[in-house]
Amino acid sequence: MTTAIGARMLCWPPGGYLIDIKVTHQFAARKNPMTSNVEATRKGYEAFQRGDIPALMRDLIDDDCTWITPGPQDKLPWAGTFRGKQQIANFFVQVGENLEFSEFAPREMIEQGDTVVVLGTLTARAKKTGKTVKNEWAHVFKYREGKAVRFQEYIDTAADVAAMT
Repeated sequence: MTTAIGARMLCWPPGGYLIDIKVTHQFAARKNPMTSNVEATRKGYEAFQRGDIPALMRDLIDDDCTWITPGPQDKLPWAGTFRGKQQIANFFVQVGENLEFSEFAPREMIEQGDTVVVLGTLTARAKKTGKTVKNEWAHVFKYREGKAVRFQEYIDTAADVAAMT
């Protein structure tokens, strides 16, 4: 399949020149088109947002996935390193038991090879204290054969601790 993209560029200063550019790119046809890692990630967030953790686990998480969420475990019950679907499912149980989200919004997804970086924001109420936390986060997913084999979260854990205590 060939796609041609045409563009015109006017250079400055006035009286400059006009350049016509034509870019042609060859795309190899796939016999078995696979979902991109960004699309798999997007579907995972959609499942989380509608509370469908079984679908998220089934469709996104590899059996041997390592899931890393920062923070002191004595203050943030969902913090730690979780290995395998059972431990990762427990992470989601801890999140659900401790936080009530009014916003959880992935804002940007960047894919490079087998890695997807997601930047987003959240607003949640800590169930234990009633305090609200607003935070920005970055999630880094590493994929193999369409499934996440590693997840690492970067977030302001001090804001989470303040809401939980």
